[in-house]
Amino acid sequence: MDKYEAFIGKILDGRYRILELVGVGGMAFVLKAEDLVMNRTVAIKILNERYNGDEQAEKRFVNESKAVAMLSNKNIVNVYDVAIYPDIKYIVMEYLDGITLREYMDNKKVLPWKEACVYTLQIIHALEHAHSKNVIHRDIKPQNIILLKSGEVKVTDFGIAKIPDMTDITLTDKAIGTVYYISPEQASGKETTYASDIYSVGVMLYEMVTGELPFTADSPVTIAMMQINDTPKNPCDINPEIPAGVCQIILKAMAKLPEKRFKDAHSMLKAVDYVIKHPEVVFSDENEGERTGETTGEETEQTTEKVNINMIVTDSIGDYVVNINEAPKEEKPKPDKKKVRSEKRRQRKLRRKERPSHSIFPVITGVFLAFMIVVFAVAGYLAVKWVPSLFAAEKPRDFFVRDLTDYKYSPDLRRELEEQGYIIEVTEVYRQGLGFNVIVDQEPATGNIRTSDGKCRIKLMINKYPDNLTVPDVKYMTAAEAEKVLKQYNLYCVTEYVTDLYANDKQIVKTQPEIGTFIKPGSTVTLYVCQGTGITDAKTMPSVVGNQIDKAKEDLEKAYYLVTVVYENSDKPDGQVLNQSIPAYTSGLPAWTMVTLTVSRYTPHKTVENYFGLTLEDVKARIAASGFVLGSVSFVESPYTDGTVINQGIKAGTSAPAGTVINLVISGEGVDLASPVPDVFGQNITDATRLLERAGYSVAVAAQPSDKPADTVLKQSLQAGQSGFPIGTKITITISVAADSIKVADLKGKTLPEVLRYLTENNLTLGTVSFTSEGEATDYTVVNQTVAAGSYISPGTTLGVILFGLAKTAESVPSVVGMTEAGAVKALNDAWYRVEVEYEYANSTDGAVLRQSINPGTTGKAPGTKVTITVCIRKTTVTVPDLSGKTLGEADEILLELGLELGNVSYEKSDQPADTIINQTPTPNTEVAYNTRVDIVLSE
Repeated sequence: MDKYEAFIGKILDGRYRILELVGVGGMAFVLKAEDLVMNRTVAIKILNERYNGDEQAEKRFVNESKAVAMLSNKNIVNVYDVAIYPDIKYIVMEYLDGITLREYMDNKKVLPWKEACVYTLQIIHALEHAHSKNVIHRDIKPQNIILLKSGEVKVTDFGIAKIPDMTDITLTDKAIGTVYYISPEQASGKETTYASDIYSVGVMLYEMVTGELPFTADSPVTIAMMQINDTPKNPCDINPEIPAGVCQIILKAMAKLPEKRFKDAHSMLKAVDYVIKHPEVVFSDENEGERTGETTGEETEQTTEKVNINMIVTDSIGDYVVNINEAPKEEKPKPDKKKVRSEKRRQRKLRRKERPSHSIFPVITGVFLAFMIVVFAVAGYLAVKWVPSLFAAEKPRDFFVRDLTDYKYSPDLRRELEEQGYIIEVTEVYRQGLGFNVIVDQEPATGNIRTSDGKCRIKLMINKYPDNLTVPDVKYMTAAEAEKVLKQYNLYCVTEYVTDLYANDKQIVKTQPEIGTFIKPGSTVTLYVCQGTGITDAKTMPSVVGNQIDKAKEDLEKAYYLVTVVYENSDKPDGQVLNQSIPAYTSGLPAWTMVTLTVSRYTPHKTVENYFGLTLEDVKARIAASGFVLGSVSFVESPYTDGTVINQGIKAGTSAPAGTVINLVISGEGVDLASPVPDVFGQNITDATRLLERAGYSVAVAAQPSDKPADTVLKQSLQAGQSGFPIGTKITITISVAADSIKVADLKGKTLPEVLRYLTENNLTLGTVSFTSEGEATDYTVVNQTVAAGSYISPGTTLGVILFGLAKTAESVPSVVGMTEAGAVKALNDAWYRVEVEYEYANSTDGAVLRQSINPGTTGKAPGTKVTITVCIRKTTVTVPDLSGKTLGEADEILLELGLELGNVSYEKSDQPADTIINQTPTPNTEVAYNTRVDIVLSE
C-alpha cells in the first residue's frame, strides 16, 4: 500500500477528513481534505515519511510554511495551518481547483501574446507582494503556477524561497531552482536577489509566446552555462506576431546582469500593463540611453513617441482575467479600414491647416451654417420618420423604476435587469440583520423617471453582512491587519502576547473565541500575538491516561508539550486516553516535545466464538447474531468433514467490535465467496476499482453528469456491507463526469454536413475525416466514429469520422460575405467545411457576414477544414469620451477610433495650457449615434 493510502478516509488531528489524493511529488504528497472546523475544502501537503529525520528536507518543508505564512495576496496560495511533529509534518493550504501552467502550455503549445501577458501580470503581482516582504521565490517555473478555471493565477511552492534572516539551506544549494528557468547568478552559485525572480518570469513569458525555451541542451550543466554566457534568440524572430514591446520586456527581464533588468517587480508589472493597453508601443530605455531590443524601420515610423520602459506611468491595472477555455482572440488585420482611416486623418489635418486658429468670424459663420444644416436635416428626418406616427397613439417616454429592495442580488437578477434596460452599479454595504447579498437600498428610488435613451442608470446597495457571523480567519496576520478585518464585521479586538514555537513575531497565533466560532456583532475578540518562543524546557510529564482528551491536552500544553492524537476502537468510554507515548513523570525534555495520545473510540465489543466443525449456514447465523460480518469464504480439500469450517480469520475468544469482518475456510469443494461489498461511494474510480477487485468482484463502469469532481463514484449496484456473493460477481459503479459533459450520439448513416451541424450544436470539434470502401453503405455517409456512441465527453472534444466511399476533398469554398450567419454556416457545411464564428461591432447590417478567412473559389481543401466567418453586431450608439486637457490632434485621433467626427473648434481665454481642450459638446459620457460631430473649445 502506498503511504498516502493509509490517510484516505481518516481524520487527521481530529479536524481534517482526508478525501483523496491530489498529487505526489519527490518530497511530499498532497491530499484533498475537508476542514471539519471551518467547513471548507483544503489541500494538505504531507512530507514523505522517508524524509522524517532528514534535516535538509525538514528545513525546506518548514521554510515553505514560513515563507507563505508571511504573505497574503490573491495570486499566492494561502496557508491555513502548519503541523511539525516528529512522526508527521504537514501544511494545510487553500485547495486550488485548476491545472498547472505547465499542463496548459503543453496543451496550447503557443499562447496568444495578450493571454500570456495577462498571466504574467498576475505572477508579477504575486512576486511584487513577496518581494515587499523580503521573500525571494527562487523557483518560478510553469510547474509552480496554478491556473484556476476563472483564469486567476496562483503562485505555489515556496520550498526553496529565501526569507528574511535566513541563510541558504546549504552552501551548494545556492545554485538552486530549475535549470531551464534559473538566472545566471543562480546558475553560477552567486547570491540571489529579487532580480532572479524577474529573470525566471522573463523565461516563462518567452516560452509562452514562442512555444520554445530560450536555452535547451542534453545536460543540465550545459543549459546552466548557456544561462550564464549565451544570448537568447529574439522571440520576435521566432513568432513575428508578438508586438515589439513584448519582446523588449522579455529581453530586458532576461538581461545577464541583474542591474540591467527591471529595477523591481513593480517596474516590470507597469511595462507589461502598458503593452497590453498599447500593443504598438516601442519602448526606449533611458537607463541604457537607447531603445531596448531591436525594431524594424516600419515600427519606428509607426511610433510617434518613445515610452521609457523603466518609467511608465499608468492607471491602475484592470482585471485582465482570461478564461482558461477561452483564450483571448487576436484582432485580425483590416488593411482596407487602415487605408480609410489614414485618408481620413490626412484630410482632417488638411482641414485643420486651412482652419484659422483665432479668427472668430469664420467660427461664427461655420456655427451658423452647421446649425442651419442640422435644422434642415432634423426637419427632413422628422417629416419622413415621425410625422406618420403623430396620428398613432403616443408612447410614454417615462421609465418606471422597479422597487428592488429586499431582492436577493444574483447574476440571474442582474441579467434580467440589464435586459429590461437597467445600467447597474453595485456598492457593498454592511448592515446587520437584513440578510446576506440582499439589496437594501437603491438610487433612484422606485417610480417614473424621464430618460432620453430608454436606459435607467441605477445604483444598488448590496448587504455583505453575513447571516451567521463567525470569527474570521486572521491566523498569521498582524494585529493591525486583523483589526481591519474584524472592523468589517463590526467586531472589536484586544491583544495579548504569548510565546509560540512556529509563528513569526507579531503574527496572530490564535483567537478567543476560536476562529470559526459563531459570535454576535459588536463582540470583542482576543488576539493572541506571538512574541518569541521564550520557553526552552518542558515541565515533568503529567499522567493523562484515563483522562478525557480535552483535559489531557490542556494538562500537556500547560507543561509545554505538543499533542497529536490517534484513535482506536475500544470498549472504554469515548474520548478517554488509553495510552501516552512518553511515560508519566519523565523530566528533562525540551519544550514542545511531541506526545502522541491514543484515544478511545467507543465501540461495543463481543467475543468471537469457535466456529470449527460447524457448517457454513450455522456460522452465518452465529456471525450475524453477534453483530459481526461474514467475510470471504474459500474451499480447500482437507481430511475434515466436507462443508464444515476448518479455519477462521479471527481467533476464537478474541474481543472484537460490532461490524468486524470474519473470513472463513471450508473443507471440501464449493463456490468461493467474495468479501463483503466495500463502500466506494465518493471515491475516485481508480481507488474504487482497486477496492472492489481486491474484495473479489469484477467491475463495470457507467457515467452520469454531475457537479462532483470527475471520476467520483456516485452509486454502486450492490449495497455496501452485503456479503455472500460468489467471487467474480459484477458490480457496476456509476462515476461522475462534468455537468456540462455531452453524451455522444450514434452518427452512423449521417452525411458529413449533418455531422458538422451536430458537432456545432453540441460544442464539439471535427477531427480527422477518413474514407473506406469496405462493406456496404450509402456513399459518403458515416460508417464509424472515433468516440463511441453513448460515451460522455467534454465540450470542445475532437471527434473524427470514417465515411464510406473513395477519398475526396471538400468542394470549392462558397462566397458567404453578406449572407446571414445561419445561411453562411449551412452553405459552408454543405461544402464540407467546419465553421468558426467571430463577432464584431460594426456599422453594417446586423447579423450579416463581414468577411471569411478563406477566399471564395479556393479548392483542394481537406474535408472539415476550418473557415472563420466574422459576423456583424450592429452598434448604433457610442459613448462620448472626456477630451479635457487633450490637444486638437489627440482629440481627432480618439474620435476617429470611436467612429465620431470632429466638429467646430473655437477658442476661449482660460488658465489652462494653451491649445488644450477646456469644453466640449456633447458632454462626456453622453450616448450618441455614430458619426456624431463633437464641438470643442480650446484654451487660448
